Amino acid sequence: MAVVVLFTESYPFGGYTEPNFVGPEIAALAAEFDRVIIAPVLVRGPMAGGLPANVTVDTSLTRRPGAVDKAAALARPSLYRHLACDYAYIHTVAQLRSAVAFSAYTVHYRTKIRRLISKYGLDLRTTLFYTFWFEYQAAALAGISGARFITRAHGHDIYDSESPFLSHSWREHTLSRALACYPASDSGTAYIRADYPAHAGKVATRHLGSVAPDGVNPPALPDDSDVTLLSVARVEPEKGVLRQLGCVKHWARLYPQRRVRWIHVGDGSEMESLRRQAAEDVPANLDVELCGALPNSGVRAILGGRHVDFVVMMSRSEGGRPIALCEALSYGVPVIASGVGGVPEIIDAEVGALLSPAPVPEEFVSAADAAMPRRQAMRAAALERWRRDLDAEPLRRAFAREIRGLVP
Repeated sequence: MAVVVLFTESYPFGGYTEPNFVGPEIAALAAEFDRVIIAPVLVRGPMAGGLPANVTVDTSLTRRPGAVDKAAALARPSLYRHLACDYAYIHTVAQLRSAVAFSAYTVHYRTKIRRLISKYGLDLRTTLFYTFWFEYQAAALAGISGARFITRAHGHDIYDSESPFLSHSWREHTLSRALACYPASDSGTAYIRADYPAHAGKVATRHLGSVAPDGVNPPALPDDSDVTLLSVARVEPEKGVLRQLGCVKHWARLYPQRRVRWIHVGDGSEMESLRRQAAEDVPANLDVELCGALPNSGVRAILGGRHVDFVVMMSRSEGGRPIALCEALSYGVPVIASGVGGVPEIIDAEVGALLSPAPVPEEFVSAADAAMPRRQAMRAAALERWRRDLDAEPLRRAFAREIRGLVP
C-alpha cells in the first residue's frame, strides 16, 4: 500500500497561505496514493471539511515542545555539531537564537515523527514523506534511517535574507538525504542550486498556480476616467504596502480628473500605520478601502464581483509565483508588480508591468500610465496565460503522479 505523509504548518487547520496551495493538492494526492496522512504542527483555525475518504489528519505534532522537550533536545550532540558547522554564518544574537531553535525543533520533531511511523505501522519502503516547507520537518526526516522524503520550498525557507537564520549545515544534511527539493519558482531553484551545488541535481522547480476562477472579472465602466486597483498582501515591511499607498496617492494627484479607488486586503504589524496614512493627505479623487484580512473566498468575491483594472504588488522578495498574482490573471486582471523572485516568470508587458524591487512613485506612475490604454488587451492575455501556465488542477495532478513514482 502506497502512503504519503504530508507535513504542513497548519493545514487543514487554517493558515495564511496553505489553504490556497495545499488544499488543491489533497485531491490529487488522494487519487494517486492509497492513503494520505496530513500532519500539521500548528492549529490556526477550524479544520477544513471535504477531505477525501482516504485522508487522515494526525494532530500528534501540534503540541509544541515544552521545557522538558527543549532540554532533551539541547542535550543531543548533533545539535552542537551543526551549530559548530554554522559558526561562520552566525553574526548576531538573534541568528544564534534562531540557529539553536531550529536545531532543537529538528531533534524534537524527529522523535515525534518516529512515533507517528510506529503509530500507523508505516512501511518505509512504500511510504513517501513530503514536507510542504524546507524547514525543520525535512531536517528531522533526514535523521530517520530509511525514510524516503521530498520537500517543497517557497520563500522564507529559501532566501537567507527573508529569515532570521537558515542553517546551512542542516540544509546541506537534509539535501544529502532527500529524494528531491521542489522550489515553487525558477529563481528559488537557482538560489538553492547555487548555495548547495553538490545537490543541484535534486533541486527542480514545480509550480503551484491557482484554482479555477468563479467567473471573469466584470468589464470596466464606459467612463475611462475611473480606475480601480486591488492589493492583496500582509501589511508587513517586506510586502511594501505603505510604499504602494504612497505611489497610488502620487498617481491620483497627477490626474485630479480621474476617480481612483485603491482596495487593500490584508492585515499585519504595519496596519495602524497604513490606516493613519490612508487618512492623511489623501487626494480628493482617491478612495481608499481597507478590507483587513479576508479568507481567499473574499478575495475571489472581489475579483469576480467588482471591476478591477490592476492588481498591484510591491514586495521586496517573493520565493514563488504569488497566489495573488496567479488569481489575478485567472480573472483576467493585469498586474503591476515589483520584479522579484518568481514574479517575472509570470508577469511581463503582455499582462502588466514589472517594477524595481523598491519602486519610487515616479516609476509606478510611468508603468501605470503605459498600461492604462492597453487594459483590454492585457485582460485577454492575462486569462490566456493562466489557462496555459497557472491552472492548479493539471499542475497538481502531474506533481502527484510524479511523486507517486518515487515509491514502489
